[in-house]
Amino acid sequence: MTGNAPNQRPVISLGLSPVVVVVEVLAAIGLLLAVLPIVKFWAVLPDRIPIHFGLGGLPDAWADKVTIWMMPAVAAIIFAVLTAVSRYPHTFNYPIAITSENARRQYLLGRGLLVWLKAEICWLLAFVVRQQILVTLGNVQRFSVELVLGIIVLIFATVGVYLLKAYLAR
Repeated sequence: MTGNAPNQRPVISLGLSPVVVVVEVLAAIGLLLAVLPIVKFWAVLPDRIPIHFGLGGLPDAWADKVTIWMMPAVAAIIFAVLTAVSRYPHTFNYPIAITSENARRQYLLGRGLLVWLKAEICWLLAFVVRQQILVTLGNVQRFSVELVLGIIVLIFATVGVYLLKAYLAR
């Protein structure tokens, strides 16, 4: 990456735009949606649940039902870390050199990237939990690999859009 050292960059207070607030709320909702189905269905989940699915979406590994909490735990850690890190955009790695002229725009883009990724990842993990429960309870026969791939493509597209915007705003 091109750029200058974070300690040489201007430190700017960005505030929160309405879009950032909405995406932050969406991320929190995604985190909640990773937890609530587990709480709701905990009593009816069998002692062993599928924890891995093959390319066709069929379960190929099982574990104790407590392992279903792994996805919400990962979502919570990602949520907390990205929330904390997004407060210090002057420390990010940028694809271009940060100057006093472009700093505000680049910082907004960098923080926006983290906020969108946080929301997308929390929703992805909530979806994984939902699918895991549906398969466990026999409501569906296979895990929806197509939807997971779609969300992963969305995550890569988000990064691509950020890179394009960052380059154009140099």
